[in-house]
Amino acid sequence: KYFFEEERHNPLEDHQVNQSPKKRKTAIKRRLLPPKIYFHAFSGKGGVIPSLLSACAKGNLQPEDVFFGFAPAIPNFYAPKTPSVMKRIGINQLLIETDLEDASRTWGDLIEGVRGISDAFDLDVEDVADITYGNAERFYCFGAET
Repeated sequence: KYFFEEERHNPLEDHQVNQSPKKRKTAIKRRLLPPKIYFHAFSGKGGVIPSLLSACAKGNLQPEDVFFGFAPAIPNFYAPKTPSVMKRIGINQLLIETDLEDASRTWGDLIEGVRGISDAFDLDVEDVADITYGNAERFYCFGAET
């Protein structure tokens, strides 16, 4: 996207040219991202997270507006690296998701997600359910006034 801003020349320079202040419009290119980003079914290594957050920051996105989803339906949810990746991200940026095609099984899958995060952070499942629900509220703006 391009934004146009008015820019004033040096007043001395303007005076020398025609004794009136000149304004010119300059196109400034800024890298802008959506207001929030969600990495769906994240399966990256923990070491990539700082690079992702850095790239988001260059797009004027704050770390608290970057979310990472984890889905028990995806095999990497059970990988040995997953708890340490979750910890590196932080519980306040995690979302639980399901990638099941059969909607009748999604509730159980989401409960399994809460258990997996609970184990990773050594927290009570009810606390994890509350925290991740709050994360979803922040991401999807559930409680936001419109």
